[in-house]
Amino acid sequence: MKSKLLLFIGIISLTLGVLLKKAFHLDTLGITLIITGVIFKSIYIIQKIKSGEYKPGKELIFLVTGLLLLFIGLSLQGINQTLIMPIFLIVSGLILKTIFIIRFIQIVKQGKK
Repeated sequence: MKSKLLLFIGIISLTLGVLLKKAFHLDTLGITLIITGVIFKSIYIIQKIKSGEYKPGKELIFLVTGLLLLFIGLSLQGINQTLIMPIFLIVSGLILKTIFIIRFIQIVKQGKK
């Protein structure tokens, strides 16, 4: 349960960070919570790798690309950008991260069987 607690804290922190940044324009606190969420979720993944429950593969490309698109989209929101729509980058990043999470869960469950 300890490792799942890290995952849930990461998800909650990330979600709160996005909400605070978007809804209440608390940029510093929002970014801090987003980064905290990413760190907690990364620790969870590293623990799964060390325990042997998860062996990293090509699905990490989805995670890394998703994170890059998300952070680029978030940073471009404050700039008057006409060529690149920040919301497109953010949504694309979240979709790629979701694909990684689904694949990650499938791999960990297969390892437990």
